[in-house]
Amino acid sequence: MNEHKTKKAKKPGRLGKWLALLPAGCALLYPLYLARQLDVVEKTYINAALPRAFQGLKIAYISDIHWGTFFSDERLETLIEKVNALEADVIVLGGDYAEDADGALRFWQKKPGFKANIATLAVFGNHDRTLPESHLPRIQRAMKQSGVIPLVNDVWTLEKKGSTLAFSGIDDYYNGHPDLRKVARLSAKTDFSIFLPHTPDVLPDAFALSDPPFFRLALCGHTHGGQVALFGWAPISSSDLGSRYLSGWYHEHNTDILVSNGVGASDMPVRLGARPQIHLITLQCE
Repeated sequence: MNEHKTKKAKKPGRLGKWLALLPAGCALLYPLYLARQLDVVEKTYINAALPRAFQGLKIAYISDIHWGTFFSDERLETLIEKVNALEADVIVLGGDYAEDADGALRFWQKKPGFKANIATLAVFGNHDRTLPESHLPRIQRAMKQSGVIPLVNDVWTLEKKGSTLAFSGIDDYYNGHPDLRKVARLSAKTDFSIFLPHTPDVLPDAFALSDPPFFRLALCGHTHGGQVALFGWAPISSSDLGSRYLSGWYHEHNTDILVSNGVGASDMPVRLGARPQIHLITLQCE
């Protein structure tokens, strides 16, 4: 593990399992109902530094599925159908595929059928990087067998008309062995870089690494938007930074940051003030 404190994966307790059995269509059980929705949030992202070759490129971003007790096979199929219907050029999966590393391995062994026009990329979250450590290469192999490119301290580059667009991913910030310097070095060779950390908690370290940062845009998950949030504040946060990067778009150090609410739930199958989100981002240079 790295020098940061580890993040324990929150597994469903008795109350959470009992709540998961209740019907979600009742208005009196609105937090249960909301947790089972899947909104598509579309955004045209404009950045003058983007090479014109990538004008109109569509990225679908999905994080925090947490397949298992609270996210059934049926809901997973619905999610995949919705994502594939977006016809994105690149699909980015932001980590936390199940409740722990064992579940993440089973998730990818199911060969979920995400289909992008160009590539599907995936990073690891804290739930995916619980012990045993030996599951990491096994999950990576299962990802590749599903046609997905795992990014663990690595960069995937898209080249078009002499320009390069980089997607960089680190190992999980808390439970893995992240190497910011490596992905920064690899990203420096490209024209425009998109950083894909599972958690926004890594951003202060990334900003401290270089000025300007090695990326122009960061896509993050982990927070669930607080899962239960009140007016932009989460009483209980999965982030060590509290509500600093809770949900939505931020601009810092001349970079843009998206923190997604994700699609699943952990600990309890409820949401309030934090709707589940699938993102479709269209890149524009003007």
